[in-house]
Amino acid sequence: MALVDKIFRVVGMADAVTSIKTYYGSNDIVGRILSALKDAGHDVENLTAETLNLADQIHGGGLNSTITLAELAGVSKGSHVLDAGCGVGCGARYLAHHFNCQVEAVDLTPEFVEAAAQLNTLCGLQDAITVSQGSVTDLRFEDGCFDLVWSQNVTMNVEDKTSMFSEVFRVLKPGGRFTFSHAANGPNGEPYYPLGWAADPSFSFMETPEIILELLDTAGFKIVENQTEGRTPGSSRGRSSSEMDGVAIIMGADSALRRANGVRSGEEGRIVGMMVVAERPQ
Repeated sequence: MALVDKIFRVVGMADAVTSIKTYYGSNDIVGRILSALKDAGHDVENLTAETLNLADQIHGGGLNSTITLAELAGVSKGSHVLDAGCGVGCGARYLAHHFNCQVEAVDLTPEFVEAAAQLNTLCGLQDAITVSQGSVTDLRFEDGCFDLVWSQNVTMNVEDKTSMFSEVFRVLKPGGRFTFSHAANGPNGEPYYPLGWAADPSFSFMETPEIILELLDTAGFKIVENQTEGRTPGSSRGRSSSEMDGVAIIMGADSALRRANGVRSGEEGRIVGMMVVAERPQ
């Protein structure tokens, strides 16, 4: 690759990172979550992870998609987990609470990192979950230290998936698993924007299911589970009747439009939802 091409690629990736931080960054995330829970009749003075999980899910399918992904991964009690792209920490809290996992959580967006840490403390999980700002393409962890790497609807914002998958492979123990949900390109053209992870195509890096699986294979992974469906990942099970719309609470007023665009794109074959479990061979 010519030097000029390398420079333009680095500048382009930097622009995408800035766009992602701006898109997800917002004020008083914790206050909005607590207000929504209080309005729904929950005791916000004595929060639990289960209560927070009713309002903190910012991905398609809500809490049921988190439960489904954990079932597919076969999460073991007491696992050492990396939540790669943790958002406000919904997945990390679910795993720490339900499986007694010790979780390291990283996210690119400072506001998400701050909110996740505050919410962990409010529900008493601050000793089970450590949250820090960082990139999933450059993980600051030792080789072979995690039983599981968990990532929900993050990879659509990662342009350099080769680096991400290589880093995930590196930090997993032999026999460790990488489980993630992803919205991939369908066969019938570009999706409608804005979507849940991007206002426009400039920082949406979906790829096709075939490319995602090929990149995993190149990184050295063995595919254990691969569930695909013509909609955003995990949305087929929907939200439970007691669950609130975490996307609207955390992401803002245009969440209904983004959700509608995701549904329409799935119905028209422009998005293919994926839930994948890949294993680092022994």
